[in-house]
Amino acid sequence: MMPITEEVHAFLTANAAAQIQRDDEYLDPVDGLLHCKTCHGLRQTVIPAPGGTGFLRPRCLCPCQSAAEKQRKAAEEKRERLERIQRRKAHGLQDRRLYDCTFANDNGKTPGLTAKAKRYVEHWEDAARKNIGLLLFGDVGTGKSFLAGCIANALLEQDVPVLMTNFPTILNRMTGLFGSERADFLASLNAYDLLILD
Repeated sequence: MMPITEEVHAFLTANAAAQIQRDDEYLDPVDGLLHCKTCHGLRQTVIPAPGGTGFLRPRCLCPCQSAAEKQRKAAEEKRERLERIQRRKAHGLQDRRLYDCTFANDNGKTPGLTAKAKRYVEHWEDAARKNIGLLLFGDVGTGKSFLAGCIANALLEQDVPVLMTNFPTILNRMTGLFGSERADFLASLNAYDLLILD
């Protein structure tokens, strides 16, 4: 804001009646500008008018309005992020039962494997950059799919695009696709940062 000189103050005083005041504002007689009743911060600033004839008093945000706007933007960004994560989950976890595969729901029967899966998630950026995968193998019923789902859900919560599927599903999708459609389908798998094949 420019300094309030005698010339500026005279202009503001002469035009004070023309100002539209809101219920939560007051006109400060010292500077002739609108202030917030809550934080007493400026709700108006002074700038020279184009051509050097007089001054303009555009509105500005006082500190409490600025804080409220930051909170609103943060809430909006959070909402958009959560919606994006939900969309990614809907696309990436094609079996709804996988939604419950989280580290919080782990029964603790394989603590060593769970620790490795958590480490993979913790070091995901490094693993992705170095193109490092993870192979889970073992007998039926040992929790491989559950841990893979835990990894998928944890990364999805970090806003990482993940697809967890299986070969039969991919083959079924490819049945009836020919030429460019088949190539487009296979290329669509590259949209995910992590592809989990169960």
